[in-house]
Amino acid sequence: MAQLMIGSSRTSISLVREEINSEYQNPALADAGRGLLQVADLLSRERLLRSSLADSGRSAADRSAVIDQVLGDRTNDLARKLSGYLVAQRWSSESDLVDAFEIAGAQALLAAAETDGHLERVEDELFQVGRALVADGELQLVLSSPAMSAESKQAIITDLLSDKADPVTIELLSFTASHLRGRRLEQSVDTLSRLAAERRDQMVAVVTAAEPLSADQEGRLAAALERIYGSAVNLNIDIDPTLVGGITVKIGDEVIDGSIASRIETARRRLAG
Repeated sequence: MAQLMIGSSRTSISLVREEINSEYQNPALADAGRGLLQVADLLSRERLLRSSLADSGRSAADRSAVIDQVLGDRTNDLARKLSGYLVAQRWSSESDLVDAFEIAGAQALLAAAETDGHLERVEDELFQVGRALVADGELQLVLSSPAMSAESKQAIITDLLSDKADPVTIELLSFTASHLRGRRLEQSVDTLSRLAAERRDQMVAVVTAAEPLSADQEGRLAAALERIYGSAVNLNIDIDPTLVGGITVKIGDEVIDGSIASRIETARRRLAG
């Protein structure tokens, strides 16, 4: 699983995440995630196709048409739609395009797990099981061996975790372990854990208010955030009287500061010159 992206790829992967968020609660999202991972596998093996789809000299519409024709009925409609959207973006390299399909597939599966109420479990398992996997030197050596087939690696993960972990956890770890593409297993598993943590943080708004919000205020705030982020947002509310009035909202790395204390501090700094 890919590490952080830079340049145009970073912007593009953010747009892809928003597109996936817009399909939140779509019952086809989990299968779409599996389809995106299948495309990642295909592109990792087909150099000419990968090069064609990453060629920014071709129009976005042309690239989308190519992937739609290639996929045909191999995946569901949502996977084809997301694939078309994904290849229409600009990527800094062919490798980033493959990485993007891996990330998008994982994000779709994590979003589906969230809808089913399993995301917290999956996040914990990815972290705990991931740590156990990388701590086993012999197992890590086997899973990192280019001599072992992807199918054999997937079978090992499935046998180890069957009946012990959430199906989404098993799917993500199986795919990642069998598609390292020269990356370290530990780094790839850490990326999965980060994606799961980001998914939870992104959809949980930490609201700090000077006084408790009424049920109506909570409902209106949740609805407003849902419109912004394209997904249901859970509110975790903390009370801090020092805010004087207003609220601050933190979702992931984003902070919306509407507190009176913040306005007072801003005015004070301006007066101080």
